[in-house]
Amino acid sequence: MVSLDDYRGREQAYVKHTFLERYLEALLHKTASKFSQIVYIDGYAGPWQSANEDYKDTSFGIALNALRQAKASWQATRDVKMFALLVEHEPAAYARLVEVPKRYPEICVKTYAGDFLSVLPQITRDIPVNAFTFTFVDPKGWRIPLNALRPLLVRPHSEITFNFMFDFINRAVSIKDAAIVKALDELMPHGNFRVKLDQAEKAYPGQVTPDDRKSILVDAFGESLLRLGNYKYVAETTVLRPLKDRPLYCLFYATRHPEGIKVFRDCQIKALTEQSKARSSTKIRHAETTTGQREMFESLHDLGPNELAAFLSNERDAAERTLLRLAPQQPKSIPFRELWPQVLARHVVRMPDVNKIAARLRTEKGKHVPQPAYRTQRS
Repeated sequence: MVSLDDYRGREQAYVKHTFLERYLEALLHKTASKFSQIVYIDGYAGPWQSANEDYKDTSFGIALNALRQAKASWQATRDVKMFALLVEHEPAAYARLVEVPKRYPEICVKTYAGDFLSVLPQITRDIPVNAFTFTFVDPKGWRIPLNALRPLLVRPHSEITFNFMFDFINRAVSIKDAAIVKALDELMPHGNFRVKLDQAEKAYPGQVTPDDRKSILVDAFGESLLRLGNYKYVAETTVLRPLKDRPLYCLFYATRHPEGIKVFRDCQIKALTEQSKARSSTKIRHAETTTGQREMFESLHDLGPNELAAFLSNERDAAERTLLRLAPQQPKSIPFRELWPQVLARHVVRMPDVNKIAARLRTEKGKHVPQPAYRTQRS
């Protein structure tokens, strides 16, 4: 399990890896029950700044351990072949990465020296035809033409998590350099983010907030990912700077399966809880280092969880409004199994939260937990 002690000075990576670990553990166990071949792809593997000689604080290390556990849990009844395709272009990091496969003899680990996009054609050839594929794209920069990833995005039985480097992208949007303008347009080819930013500035001169800008950029990238990959659900979780209440990057997740968005929200909320704890501890440690006093900053431990609780409460309220809006007017109806994934895709809530909302709003008395086939409609 990832440990905060391994992430001093890079607490934001701890949050990212907490999500990745929890999600992969759940994902791989479930998919191994249906697929005989599972592929994990890491486009920017590193290792970078690893404090653990077993690479347990790296994305590929977390993934390899999850692959190993899933394979072991099913080996008595199913022979599931696990693959890990790891890419790194920096020579020193690749020299360490190439030593990794021998540590995992039960997994087919293949490493690629080079830029992710340049080796992508080879990767697509190396993926077994009927395999389930999970791709993790966590670049050090942000200049990625999203359309170049389309061969991976459109694969059936595939999911992706993409680290959208919001802080850098947000600053780049204001730069008029032709190369940067082109790179941003290639990263977000859909969503009309420039038009929407201009419209917001014209409508509210000098009053467009950082949250407004973030909403426009996040929506544009989410729409681009959705359309290029023909995904059904795209969701995002924001990772904040350790010491400032500012977004650093956004982890996007895309899937075509309702179960995927369900598991994503479960793991996201757990990761947000860890982020709250980690940021509180980091602020206290920073305050103690700079002032020499600790006691006066202890209340920061409670501040983070309270802010998170308020955020999640607002999300539940918004989810209720969305459920009511998406439920058709009588006599039309929608099966609950088609409604709840749409709510989860839009809001940071868990499946039990949506069940409780639906049960509270129902007009006919009966079971408290809605069943998948229940017809949902507004009176």
